[in-house]
Amino acid sequence: MGSEMGNEAAFAEFAEMGGATQSLEFAESFGVSCVTARVGVEVTAFIAIVESRTFLRECIRRSMQSAFSFPVVTYSTLSELERQLGEPSAGVVILSLMEASAEASANALKELSEISPHSPVVVLASRNDADLARTAIRHGAKGYIPVTMGFEVAIEAVRFVMAGGSYAPVDCLLATAQPCVPAAQTNSPSGVLTGRELSVVHAIQQGKSNKVIAYELNMCESTVKVHVRNVMKKLKAKNRTDVAIKAQTAAEHQLAQAAG
Repeated sequence: MGSEMGNEAAFAEFAEMGGATQSLEFAESFGVSCVTARVGVEVTAFIAIVESRTFLRECIRRSMQSAFSFPVVTYSTLSELERQLGEPSAGVVILSLMEASAEASANALKELSEISPHSPVVVLASRNDADLARTAIRHGAKGYIPVTMGFEVAIEAVRFVMAGGSYAPVDCLLATAQPCVPAAQTNSPSGVLTGRELSVVHAIQQGKSNKVIAYELNMCESTVKVHVRNVMKKLKAKNRTDVAIKAQTAAEHQLAQAAG
């Protein structure tokens, strides 16, 4: 009942954002009242969010609604999604797996693939976990977004998935299975990037200078230069642009391997 009332509020909010006539059949599939259904625009896409906790679910919905021009509707469970989901299919389903284990995540994704087989899925996770990201992609998710990511980047990741792409953070996909790598391995010729090097790579991809990187990562600029040289050596990159390109290529390769 709570999610149904939340969805009615979502459609009302969507209508206030500039809608006119919305199809009654579409609105009723979410338990939205006839009065609310008479306002809004004709909708061909929407975002579905599955999160069991009421406060967090509403926070996610409001944040997403502020960034998209079509409805964002919520469900407390996959069972509720299955009961209410109608036509058309969701443009994307954001599945919150904040505290789920790899096994629970796999089971949830399998269930979701049966409920809404034509909707791309983005997993929302509490941490940047390489194993969980690979598990999610391997079981059909098209995106993996840790809540530690910046809001604007997360929104663009959702847009990218809705456009047919796949997304997971570069530093997550390039990370080793270990949660961290000792600093003594920084100069290792193995080609595996350390956590600090991954942070530097991510900053380089955003076009940041060594001075800015040093400030944001709380290190000396000379240390940043050392990390950049080590990264270039490991990735066999000629310059900073080459670092950014090769890191992204490597991430996409790992994403494809995980999906396969």
